[in-house]
Amino acid sequence: MITDLAKFNQFSLRIIIWLMGAGYLFLEAREVIATKQLTSITIFAILFLLSSYQLNIARLHIALKKFAPASRCYRASSLMFIASLMAVFDACLDFLISSVSTESIAPIALRLFFILGWSVNFMEIIFTLIS
Repeated sequence: MITDLAKFNQFSLRIIIWLMGAGYLFLEAREVIATKQLTSITIFAILFLLSSYQLNIARLHIALKKFAPASRCYRASSLMFIASLMAVFDACLDFLISSVSTESIAPIALRLFFILGWSVNFMEIIFTLIS
């Protein structure tokens, strides 16, 4: 009886987690469409999928006992994942820059945000090209 209850709780928890994830994605999608950040989120999704693919290739190499290619694939996957996180950070910076009025912040601070945004984009591209 306890095992049936544990299985039911585990199944219920999985359904609740999926529903929470779907709700979160719905809210985020609505917000992304409202702020017109579609390109940043698309770049994040593509880089994240490529990172996952590279990680699976690394796992395949490990299963085949080819450790040198596995370590290269794992390194590439890690760099691609960092690049995907930088895409999200860039989207956050873009939203911050667009939501701040020029009267409420000093022009030098606004320039620093632009420089930080360009730096994040540059590093994202470099990490993507290296991987």
